[in-house]
Amino acid sequence: METKHSSKPARPIRVLLVVRWPVGGIRTFMRYVFSLFPAEAYCFTLIAPDQAETRVLLQDLAGLDIAYSPVSENPSSFELGWATFRQLVTGTFDLVHSQGFTSGVCAALPASLTRVPHLMTSHDVLGKRQFQGRLGFIKRIGMEMAFLLINTIQSVSHDAQANLLEFFPLLRDRCLVIPNGIEVSRFQQAERRNLHEELQVNDDCFLIGFLGRFMSQKGFVHLVDAVAQLLQSQTLHKKYLVVALGEGGFIREEKAALQERGLDAYFCFLPFTPNVASVIKGLDLVVMPSLWEACGLLAMETLICGMPLVASNCIGLREVVQDTPTVVVQAGDSNSLADGIRFCMEHDIRQKFMEYAPIAAKRYDVEKTSSALYALIKNIVH
Repeated sequence: METKHSSKPARPIRVLLVVRWPVGGIRTFMRYVFSLFPAEAYCFTLIAPDQAETRVLLQDLAGLDIAYSPVSENPSSFELGWATFRQLVTGTFDLVHSQGFTSGVCAALPASLTRVPHLMTSHDVLGKRQFQGRLGFIKRIGMEMAFLLINTIQSVSHDAQANLLEFFPLLRDRCLVIPNGIEVSRFQQAERRNLHEELQVNDDCFLIGFLGRFMSQKGFVHLVDAVAQLLQSQTLHKKYLVVALGEGGFIREEKAALQERGLDAYFCFLPFTPNVASVIKGLDLVVMPSLWEACGLLAMETLICGMPLVASNCIGLREVVQDTPTVVVQAGDSNSLADGIRFCMEHDIRQKFMEYAPIAAKRYDVEKTSSALYALIKNIVH
C-alpha cells in the first residue's frame, strides 16, 4: 500500500517499545498508528506486562515484525527498567519508544546509559494532587530528572503538552505535539448493532452510551447523578437506558452503588468488545463526562460515526470537540450533564452530526498522525 510513509530505509529501523499500561488510549494509539507503518521498514520488540490486554495488542499488530519480551503481570518500576536495560545491552536498537509517563521514566536511564535515542509519547495529563507534600515533591524532582534524559517527548494534544510544561517547563525544547487520530474507515464502514433488539427494549427507548474504563477520570459517578436528576424531571417523558460498555477499574463498586440508589434498572452493562463502532451506531447518544483526558479518542469515533455526543469541557477533550456540533457541558457538574442529556432527548439534533461526519473524517484521520510520527522517528534515528 502506497502511503505517505513509502520512503523506506536501507534496513529496518529497530524499535524497542516499552509499555507499562497496554490498555485504553495507549493500545488504541499503537494499533492505529503503527499498523500504517510499512512492515518491512521496521522491526519492533515489545516489553509489556503479561496481561490479556497485551495479547490483544499483539493481535492488533500481527502484521508487523514484532517480538514480545514479557514482564510480570504487575511489574514494578525497577523490573520494567531492568527489562529495558537488559534488552538494550543484549540487542541492537535504533530507538526506544516508551508509551506513557511510567514507561518513559522506567526507560529513561537505560536508554541514556546505552546511548540509544529515546522518544516518549505522552498519553496522560498531570494534576497538582500528584505532587503534594514531601513525597510529591520528591516524585516531581525524580520525574523531571528522568524526563530530561529523554531526547523527544511527543504529546497527543496541545492541551496535554501545555499541561506537561506547566509542571516541567525545562522540557520545552524537547517537546512537540502530534495530535492523535483514529482509523476512519473502521468507523465509516461499521454496521449498526441493533441494541434495541439485543436489549429487548422498545425502539422509542432512548439509549445513552457510556464507553470506557470505570476509572474516576471518566466521570461515571456524575452520569449516575445526572440520571437521578432526570428521573425527577416533570417534563421529560421519554424512556431511556444507559448502556455502559467497558471493563476494569471500579466496575463492581459502580454496580453496587447503582443498586443501593435504586438506579440499576436504568443501566445495563455490556461486556467489552473491540468493535465499538457498531455499538456507537446502535446508540442514540454517547456521553463523555470525563474529568480529564489527554486526547478523547471516543469523541473522534462518535463524531465520525455521525452520532450525537455530549462531552465535558475538561482538558484534552475540549480540544477535540472544539468547533463541532458536540453538546458541551461543565466537567464535574452533574446538573450541567443532566441538562445536556435532556437537550439531546428533547431536540432532533442527529442531522447536524450526520452532516459533520465527513468533516470529522478528514480532521481526525490517523493517517496524518502516523505520517508525522513516521517522519519524526526517521529524523531522530538519522
